[in-house]
Amino acid sequence: MELRGMIEASRAMKMRGQRDRLGDRPLAGKTLAMVFDKPSTRTRVSFDVAMRQLGGDTIMLTGQEMQLGRGETIADTARVLSRYVDAIMIRILDHAALTELARHATVPVINGLTRLSHPCQVMADVMTFEEH
Repeated sequence: MELRGMIEASRAMKMRGQRDRLGDRPLAGKTLAMVFDKPSTRTRVSFDVAMRQLGGDTIMLTGQEMQLGRGETIADTARVLSRYVDAIMIRILDHAALTELARHATVPVINGLTRLSHPCQVMADVMTFEEH
C-alpha cells in the first residue's frame, strides 16, 4: 500500500474508532513484537494502544533482554521472531541492522526509528497537519 493510501486508511479507522470504540477488530488474533534497542515512551504507548484498539496483542522486547547482533545473529533473531509473531516493529539506531532484520524476517517489519529515518513519525505528522 502506498503512503497516501496508508494515511487515508488510518484516517478512516480513526473516524470509525471515534464513533464506535468496540467496532472492527481487524488485528484480532495477531501479535506485534515491539523491539526497542532505544527506549521511547511515545512509540511504545502509541503502538501498544493501536494494536489493542484494533484487537491485537503486543510483546515488548528491549535491547537488554535480547542479544540482537551480539550473542545471536540478527538473521537468527528475525527467523525466531517470525515463527511467533505476525509483525515486528523495531526501534534501533543502526539502520543496517533494521534492513538485515527485514531481509531475514518472514513477517512485515516496521521501522520504529533509525538514525536514518523515523517514517511512522513522519506519517503521523502529515496526518496531524492535514487534520488541522
